Amino acid sequence: MQSLKFYYQFQSKIILSLLIILFSYPVYSAGSDSSSSSENISKSSYYYDALKLIKKQSFKAAIENLNKAEANQKKDADIYNYLGFSYRKMGNMKLAALNYKKALDIDPKHKGALEYQGEMFITLGQLDKARVNLKKLEKICFLRCEEEKTLKQSIINSQNGKKNEY
Repeated sequence: MQSLKFYYQFQSKIILSLLIILFSYPVYSAGSDSSSSSENISKSSYYYDALKLIKKQSFKAAIENLNKAEANQKKDADIYNYLGFSYRKMGNMKLAALNYKKALDIDPKHKGALEYQGEMFITLGQLDKARVNLKKLEKICFLRCEEEKTLKQSIINSQNGKKNEY
């Protein structure tokens, strides 16, 4: 009887220890802003300055900073994604398309580039191409992601005759 009591006390302590260890490790989220292979690339100050300028809708200045960042980092899909975004916002769809393609050549699963390229397709009236990007995002985003939701809503808005705001 004494050994059975000892066994249960020992088992309880082991279980408690395992739970403590399990819950003391940091939790990592499944998502990221870009889902990019360029996540491990150190970003230059030009890149971060460009992001600030994009938030202020200073797209021309953002492009200048992104071009400086790109000069030293040719394999960063995030740079090309934001170049595409900035050119699209300035109305230059040719350069937007070129930069989205570069981003997706580097990282075919780049959620941001797939969304923004889809938004460009909507602007150009190419809903079928936007839907292809949405399908890709649905496969990449296991539990739905913001990029998928935004592009899906933009497609719906376009089908209903509403202006695309993104």
